[in-house]
Amino acid sequence: MKKIILSAVLAAGLAGRLGAASAEDSKIFTPFFDMTLTEAGYLPSEGNIFSGGNINTSVGLLAKASQKDHFFGLYNFNYAGPGFAPQDSKQFTDRSMTHGFNIEYRRTLGEKFRIRPGVSLATDYSRTGANEAWKNGLYNMTSAGLQLAGDYTFDFEKNGIVSLTYIAKTVKFPNYTDLLKEFENPANVAGVNGGLQDQYLKQVSLRPNWNNFFGGFTYTLQDYKNQKVVANTGVYGGTKQKDKTTALDFGFHQKLWIFELFPTVAYTMHRSNQNYMRYKSMGAVATNLNDGASPVTFVAKNYDYNELTFSVPLDLNVTSKWAIGGAINVISRKYTDRPKRDANNNYLSAKQKNLMTTLTGSIRKRMNDVAMVRLFYSLVVASSNTEFEQYMPYNYTGNSFGIAYQLSY
Repeated sequence: MKKIILSAVLAAGLAGRLGAASAEDSKIFTPFFDMTLTEAGYLPSEGNIFSGGNINTSVGLLAKASQKDHFFGLYNFNYAGPGFAPQDSKQFTDRSMTHGFNIEYRRTLGEKFRIRPGVSLATDYSRTGANEAWKNGLYNMTSAGLQLAGDYTFDFEKNGIVSLTYIAKTVKFPNYTDLLKEFENPANVAGVNGGLQDQYLKQVSLRPNWNNFFGGFTYTLQDYKNQKVVANTGVYGGTKQKDKTTALDFGFHQKLWIFELFPTVAYTMHRSNQNYMRYKSMGAVATNLNDGASPVTFVAKNYDYNELTFSVPLDLNVTSKWAIGGAINVISRKYTDRPKRDANNNYLSAKQKNLMTTLTGSIRKRMNDVAMVRLFYSLVVASSNTEFEQYMPYNYTGNSFGIAYQLSY
C-alpha cells in the first residue's frame, strides 16, 4: 500500500512544482523532460550475485491558452528492477513497472492565487518470479482519480508557494487472490476473491516551498470496498479494512561554496484496523492464542508502525564538470503492536524494529547543461530484532556497484 500513497504524493507534488510563473508568462508551450537510468550489480551477504536496473522518466507539456488559463499534461514511467529493499517491503528479485498520466487545468486568480483541478490515471504491474508474465502479477493495480489543488504565492523572487491539494482515487487489483478465503471456500474461488484489495483512496496535503526549502503534511485514507478484518477466531469478521497514513517531511537543496547539499527527512505514522493470524504449519490448531510459541497466534494491529527516514546527499564540486559525492540514507521502522520473532518463528514480548542504512560514494561528471553521469558504490546494512527470515530478508549486508545517467530540461 505504500506504493499507492507515494505515487499519489509524487504526482501531486511534481505537477504543482512544474511550470513556474515566469515560464507560464513567457511561452505558449513549455516542455518538461526528466529521465534517470540506473544499472547496478548487487552482492548480498547471503545468496547469489544479481543485477538490476531502474528507469524513471517524466514527460510534461505546459500549454498557455490565455494570460490566466493554462493546461498541463504529465506522463511518468517507472521501472524498478531487482535490488536491495527495506524489510517488509519486497524480495530482492521483485520487479515493478508503472505508467501514470496526469492532466491539469490551471486558472490564475489575481496575482497570488491559482487553482489546479485535474484527473489522473495509472497502471502498475508487478512481477515476483522470473517466468511470471507482467499481466498476471498478483499486485497489478489500476487507479483513476480527481484532483483539486490551490496555490498561494507569497514570495515571487524566491519562489515562495504554499499548495493545498485534495485527491480522490478508485484503486483496483484485478489479479489479487486471498489464500485463506480460497481455503475456506474452495468451490467458489471467484466469489470469495473478487475485488478484495479494491479501495477508495482520499488524500489531502499542504506543502510550502520557499528558496529551495520544501516540506509538507500529507494525510491519506484508504477505505477497502470488500476486504474484511481478521477476527481472533481466525476468520474474517464483518468490519471492512481501513488504513490511515500521516506523513511529515522537510528538505532543502542548497549550494554552499563548492558543496551541494540535498538533505531530506520524513516521519510517517501508518495505522490499520487489519489484524493477522499466524499459522506455523498447515493444519495448525490453536492451543493458546496469547502464547507466542503456539502453532496459531493472533496479532491485533499487526500493520501499525512509525517510520523515520532521512537522507543526506552531498556533492563536492571539484571542477565545473567533475564532483565527488557521498550520501547516507537511513530508514527506521518501529511497529507499535507487532511482536518480534525468533529464528524458530516464535513471537517474543518485544515489538519488531527494522533499520536499514545505506552509505554511498560516487563520482559525477556533468556532460553539459542538461545531462550528467554518475558512477557509484553503495554499502547496505539491514538489521532487525526479528530473526525469522524464511519469507523475507531482515538481517543482511550488501554491496552494489553501478552507473546512473540523468537527462533533464
